[in-house]
Amino acid sequence: MEMEWQRDLAGLGFAGIGRETSRVVLRVIIPNFANVGPALLSALLLAGAAAFCAHFSRVASDPDYGTSLPRLVADSAALGLLISAILGLFLLCTAAYALAVASLYRTGGDLLAADRILKEDLPVVPLARLLFTFLLVAAPFLVVSTALSVAALLVLDDDITLPLRLLGWATAAYVAAVCQLACVASVLEDTELFGAVRRSRDLLAGKFRAVVCVLVTLDGCIIAVLKAFTALVVDDALGLRLAFQVAAVVTAFVALWGVLVVTLVAQPVIYMVCKSRHQEVVDKAHLE
Repeated sequence: MEMEWQRDLAGLGFAGIGRETSRVVLRVIIPNFANVGPALLSALLLAGAAAFCAHFSRVASDPDYGTSLPRLVADSAALGLLISAILGLFLLCTAAYALAVASLYRTGGDLLAADRILKEDLPVVPLARLLFTFLLVAAPFLVVSTALSVAALLVLDDDITLPLRLLGWATAAYVAAVCQLACVASVLEDTELFGAVRRSRDLLAGKFRAVVCVLVTLDGCIIAVLKAFTALVVDDALGLRLAFQVAAVVTAFVALWGVLVVTLVAQPVIYMVCKSRHQEVVDKAHLE
């Protein structure tokens, strides 16, 4: 069945955004595109989760670990390279899917144009804007999250720890929504840094609660898959046999790949919904 792209998206809420994202993923993205980027990102995220668990286990079990400077430097460098690879691939995927999905809406479903973006014609300028914007919004988010986490660990009183955790989760949900839409805006519009953040907040006006619910749900699914992977495979909490561990790895990989594809598509869909809410259209010049 042919996909209908010229639709009024302004009235979509939480459920509507979910249906529209599922429609794009199941009827267009998965049947027509290879989706190699999310697969590689899924593998890197699982490898990163395993590496961090192994690193923290080593630190906890070896009291002399911190005194071995060469070992500490080598492990830190390896983890740093892995994190850089994950972030770099994530930004590439974000830019590619934002451009491809926006192109599909703008051209009424031109699969060749979207496929060309995903395979070979990813422009450099939007990638640079995306990188600068991501670094701007990620840095304060990490600082605030780390500060709240440390405070929660240092304060043992549950009456104080619980509000700190709630504050951290609320901050993470707000910043995640603004950050993700700012990243998409920096790709699809001629804006970056604080301009992209302001643009994101403007676009979210009137759709903030629905957007936060969608993004928090998807981010929560990613975290849940990684948690399940580390518990079942890395920590072997259930004492599974090798065959079941392999099955758990494959299941986690496929599940994480699916959630990543949905998340990467949901971001530009949300952008299109917010643009429609404000009666704006995507500038074709930014898709070329």
